[in-house]
Amino acid sequence: MVPGRDLGRETERHAEGLKREIARAWASAEGILALRDADVVGEPGRYIEFETLPEQPLPDLNWTSKGIRLASVARSDEGATIGTIFVPDTQQEFLDTKLDEYRSNRGKTGRPSHEARFAPIEHFRLARLESLWVDARAMPPEGSSTWWECWCWPDRIVNFDAKAAAVGVLVGEDRLRFAEREVVFIYADRQMLARMVASTDAVAEIRLGRDDASFFTSGKGRDDQNGWIDATVQRLVSSENADGIAVCLLDTGVNRAHALLAPVFSADDLHSVNPAWGTDDHHGHGSEMSGLAFFGDLTATLASTDPLAITYVGEAVKLLPPQGFPATQPQSYGLVTQQAILRPEISRPDRDRIFCMAVTQADVHGPRATSWSATLDTMAFGGSEIDDLRQRLICVSAGNLPDGLQHGDLEDWDSYEVEDPAHAWNVLSVGGYTLKGPITDQGYEHWVCAAAIGELSPYSRVSASWYRGVSPIKPELVLEAGNKGVDSADSTLVSGMDSLSLLTTSRDPLVHPLTLSWATSAATAQLSGMATALLADDRSLWPETVRALLTHSARWTPPMETALLATGQKAERLLMLRRFGYGVPSLDRALRSASNSLALVAQQEIQPFHRTKGGTKLHQAHFFALPWPRDTLLELGEHEVRLRVSLSYFIEPNPSADAPLSPARYRSAGLRFDLRRRNEPQDRFEARVNALASLEEDEGDLPGVFADQGRLLGERSISAGSLHVDEWRCNAADLADRNAIAIFPVGGWWKMSKDRTRNNGSMRYALVVTIDAGDVEQDLWVEAAIAAGIEIEQDVSV
Repeated sequence: MVPGRDLGRETERHAEGLKREIARAWASAEGILALRDADVVGEPGRYIEFETLPEQPLPDLNWTSKGIRLASVARSDEGATIGTIFVPDTQQEFLDTKLDEYRSNRGKTGRPSHEARFAPIEHFRLARLESLWVDARAMPPEGSSTWWECWCWPDRIVNFDAKAAAVGVLVGEDRLRFAEREVVFIYADRQMLARMVASTDAVAEIRLGRDDASFFTSGKGRDDQNGWIDATVQRLVSSENADGIAVCLLDTGVNRAHALLAPVFSADDLHSVNPAWGTDDHHGHGSEMSGLAFFGDLTATLASTDPLAITYVGEAVKLLPPQGFPATQPQSYGLVTQQAILRPEISRPDRDRIFCMAVTQADVHGPRATSWSATLDTMAFGGSEIDDLRQRLICVSAGNLPDGLQHGDLEDWDSYEVEDPAHAWNVLSVGGYTLKGPITDQGYEHWVCAAAIGELSPYSRVSASWYRGVSPIKPELVLEAGNKGVDSADSTLVSGMDSLSLLTTSRDPLVHPLTLSWATSAATAQLSGMATALLADDRSLWPETVRALLTHSARWTPPMETALLATGQKAERLLMLRRFGYGVPSLDRALRSASNSLALVAQQEIQPFHRTKGGTKLHQAHFFALPWPRDTLLELGEHEVRLRVSLSYFIEPNPSADAPLSPARYRSAGLRFDLRRRNEPQDRFEARVNALASLEEDEGDLPGVFADQGRLLGERSISAGSLHVDEWRCNAADLADRNAIAIFPVGGWWKMSKDRTRNNGSMRYALVVTIDAGDVEQDLWVEAAIAAGIEIEQDVSV
């Protein structure tokens, strides 16, 4: 509007025109609204696009208390400002009222009310998806999936996450946080993106994809690597108690001269199995692992402006000899690894630590225990002195597929088995998945990725071919391991492409301080950092509990979940688990429970056996009364809820000749869990658990009468190993009175031993139980807080 002599009539006509345009926008079902779901997460609303006259200032259209917010804004070639506001459906009348006041009210100066807000505006119209597009690049065409940056309002991000989970959109793990925006990366086509935007109240702006490692190694960021690093160093904030927790890398050493590694590695914390080897990184692998353990993929970290909290320090033990020294012989791997673990413990016995080892034996695989894997199991258990144990969490890479494969070789993926010693029962074995793609390396844009987004990384090994009854699920977790390109000429898989790799710290900070990393080594380093951060947050957590919490936090990506649920056969689902484990862990989920989840964590000791004159028998079972929010669950009725249970403990291994024949020959004792059935009295529950324990004691099959149809993976999924996870997926009402869980022992070599200390020995376990009700509004914590205690445990003789 351009005010003339008759200000009142001009303002009236202008206001009426804007009101008509607002009304048309509200009456329309086009634009983004056309893809709005019936189930909107957050406050339903409309995106309204506005356009100003040329060269007019940006009007203030924020009414934050009413939920009306400025989203995107841009300047046209003609000088007009084109922007978008989000208006809740309930605030149309409020906006009309403000336009009426603009039309009719005059202040002391005679100027219209809200003149600065409305006078510059020439038009209102219903926004399209393109209205939120603020990228200089063109929006990708319909039908093709790609990575998008969704710039969200931080106080509404929980609604975006809930909607993404509900519709199965693949969300990247990395996020960027700014004062007024939080950037979430999603992989979707334009229709799904529009559906997400229209069905939440969270998205302010949309941009294309995200920078990958090639930006820093061969793109615009290459010439200023030191500048990016210096800026990141300025954001480091070390906590007061960081020195009490460490991530300990058993690798090739570390070059602590790197600007990002110097603040977290002290010279006193660098060790070597052989002092003659020195402690400096002779290869580069250790320095690369260090950067990933502390900062994750630097591609996202360097681009952020958030403070970087340093809550733990680093330790490094040179496990591998440098050039010029004899190679360690395979028969000595176990002894050398044991020495590597003990050196930092002797140096700093007061410090808690998580161990990280991404070294495997490429030509040794299969579930049979080796001297190396059995040593890791023993060290995790705490050693061989039953009355003086020091339990340890050790993260180990699953090993990588060999180089030189062709794309067609992946059809026989299950033949590439997890490598020694990652099959050890007590360690966390780490595989890889990938969110890397598409390829952006110059000259290779038309190559294809070997693995689709969200699927198993083409580096990662599996245990699908192992005999399921006597071997644990391996790997248990998968993290970003990068992708491979496919050579368009001969279909050979190509490793190390910049845009498909992770970015990390180099051993040569002067020449090229940033370098690329990939494969299960990179995944293992990231998980080790997560585990150490979790322990730093609460030093009372046992290693068994850290392992349980990380595994419990894991979720399958949409492609993984689709494959898992494509069959109703539990045996087929277990086959899937032997490829991608229990999914992708999340430190945020491990650290806290959302308001619509109920999480219970228990750390307990149990005596599985008791020796009497008549022999050694099963001894204890633990029954936990769960303070379920029963009334709330009944109100939810048919709404699907997910109950997830994770049980973690360490066994003392017995790698005898007959151990491969049965889990009971290898483990000291096993533990199992079971959930109370619907309408099942407590005494019948206890009797059924006794029967289950006795059956497994005799190594018999579980009869069908004991089968629980609500279990996703089933009773037979936990026959081997020392980490057990399962889910119940059912409607909320069915779960309401299933308010007790049992932990009970099954057989092991302690029972058959002549050592009375072991016959009557105790073992620790960690139990994590979570109810997730998805995107419902009810807060499950409210009623649970009224329940009598978070956990009520009773011992019952078996």
